[in-house]
Parts: sequence; structure tokens; C-alpha cells
Amino acid sequence: MEMHKPEGIEEKASRFSMMLLRKAGALLLSLSGLLLLVGCGTQELEDRGFPLSIGIDKNDEGMTLSFDFPDLSETDYEKNPSAKTVIFSVEAGAYYEAQKAYENNTNKVLDYNHLKAIIISREFLSDSDALRDLLSWLEHENVVARNTYLFVAKDQASEILTLTEATNGSVGKYLEQMTNTQEDFKENKVVTIGDLMNQWHNQNELLLIPTLTNNGDVPSITEYAVLDAFSYKGEITVEDAMKSFLVQNEVEHFLYQLSDSTVVEIQNIHREIAITSQAGRPVVEVSLTGDARRKKGGEEISRGKLTKQLNRQLEESLAGVAAELLMEPGMDITNSFLKLGGQDRDLYRRYAQDYEGYLAQLGIVISVDMNFVNE
Repeated sequence: MEMHKPEGIEEKASRFSMMLLRKAGALLLSLSGLLLLVGCGTQELEDRGFPLSIGIDKNDEGMTLSFDFPDLSETDYEKNPSAKTVIFSVEAGAYYEAQKAYENNTNKVLDYNHLKAIIISREFLSDSDALRDLLSWLEHENVVARNTYLFVAKDQASEILTLTEATNGSVGKYLEQMTNTQEDFKENKVVTIGDLMNQWHNQNELLLIPTLTNNGDVPSITEYAVLDAFSYKGEITVEDAMKSFLVQNEVEHFLYQLSDSTVVEIQNIHREIAITSQAGRPVVEVSLTGDARRKKGGEEISRGKLTKQLNRQLEESLAGVAAELLMEPGMDITNSFLKLGGQDRDLYRRYAQDYEGYLAQLGIVISVDMNFVNE
């Protein structure tokens, strides 16, 4: 049997030193690799373009694509990515051609990780074929996040992107902040490129897209574009859009002015909806309840009279807007078709492939029962 001599103190120390040297060498090798990766990442930043917003306009060739970039030569991007911007526009027949043209002319690759908003001109939105081609490419390439905010430009989207002086930098960042500070909507109600893709595939719902105009060199929402069953039907006023959002139970607060100039704020809004067949046609019945408070103005009348006045006038107003918009531009402010399958299967089978026929036959009944709370 082979005998092992006990290891001495000097031998143990030597072996321990060698182990420390090997670990130190491995650590230095790892740090060297990490530094190489950091250096590579810095180089990649220089080779990439990070649009904060994109404007899409229609032209004879196809489209004009405008990019709102942070100027990395003038600002620390990590601290303030929107302090100074550069607008770059490309004309092409399709989106992928415009993207390729940008990359060829700048030697940069587009990176959409910081994209805040896409602005589509009203003219481009009204061209369903061009819009379909755009969405098909975006969905196939999967380069743009589906939660990217969507806006419509009443005139040119490229013009909206240039309004950087009053917005203190990037329009994309400004629109993001403007949207995130809205308190009227439930669950931060915004329209996204994903919503537009869903309507393209399903074509069974109402989409109201905020429309931007140049309002004293500031991009402002002055109307809402109506896209119904992937068909552009024009614009409606902000007031009518808010009434539609109220009927759809998408607002947290709603301000309404009575005929005597009393301004009322409604909260804790609740909606009930029922779709039935009456005399062979679909009828949607919406009932709204909530708590109301007097904000300002108006005559000093009892709470009971004020309640009756609010319910009667708001009910008449909502019913009038519903009837008017159903006729022109041809939209259902209740967006009821989405719930038809769960409400009446016979009606759903009849109109599943005939959305326009559903709208043509639809009747809308709205009732309001608000309750004034202690002021």
C-alpha cells in the first residue's frame, strides 16, 4: 500500500497562493470581456438612430416618413434624451424602402426602443390600402411596440414634428407626457398602434384617434378621427368624442354644463348595456348612473330640481349626439358591436359579416340617472 506523506505548512501555503492566482486571472479575464462588451455597446449607440416619434404622410410616390431624433452630439442622452432634436425625412413607396433609404444615407440602423408616438396624417389614414400595407409590415417585422401611442395629424404629420420650441424638445416626449397626465379617463385610456392593428384584423369596433393640429406652435388635440370597422369616416369634435367615451364607460370624470350655465362634475360612473331585437332590428339600451357635484355657476335651486335638470338635459344631449353621429358619419357612439355576441346570438349570426348593415338598422336608447351628493 502506497503511503502519503502529510502535507507541510510551506506546501499548503504554496498551493493556496496558486489557487488565488488562478482565481485572480479568471476575474481579470471576465473584467476584460466586460470592458470589451461595454466598448462595443458604446460603438453600437453611435451606429443607431433612436426616433422618439415618427410622422407618416402620403405623397405621389407613396409616403414621406419623418423621424424625430434626439441630437446626441448636443445632449447627454441618458439624462435628457429630448433636450434637442433632429428631424430627418425620407420619401419612398413603402415603409421598408423609407427605412432602408434612411440607413443608406446615414450609415445608421433604426432602433425603435425609445419610440413614444406615431403620427399619421389624415390623408394617409383615409387610404385603407396604404394603411393596411403599413400595418402588415410593422406587424411582420415586429420592430415597433404595440403600446406605442397613435395620433392623427389634421394636415401634415411632418409639420407636427417640427413644433419643438414650445414643447421644449421632442414632440414624441411631449405627447407621451401629455397623454400620461390625462386624468379624465379610466385606466389611462390611450389609442395605440396595437389598437389599430386589432381593428385591421377584426374590423368590428369604433376607434376614436386624437387629431393634432398646430395651435400656436403647440401640438394640440382639437378633434378625434373616426375609424370604424377599419373605415375612415372623418372627424368629430372633442365634445362629442367625450360623450362617446362617457357612454362607453371609459371616463373617470365628466364635466357637463347645463342650460343655466351650471357646471357639473360627474364621478363614480357606472354603465349597464343591453342589446335586444325589437321589431326585427337591433336596439342597444345604455343606462348611466353616477355621482354629481356642482362645480360653479347657475341658479341656486334645490338638489332635487338640479338632479332632474341634469338627468333630463344630459339624456337629451347624449341621445341627440348618438342619433346625429349614427347618421353622419355613420358611427355607433356606444361601440356596441363588440358585445353583440354575448348579448344576442341570433342578432350576432345575422350581422357577424355585415357590420354596416348592423349600423344601418341600429337603434340607440340612453337613460341617465345621476345623483347629486353633498357639496
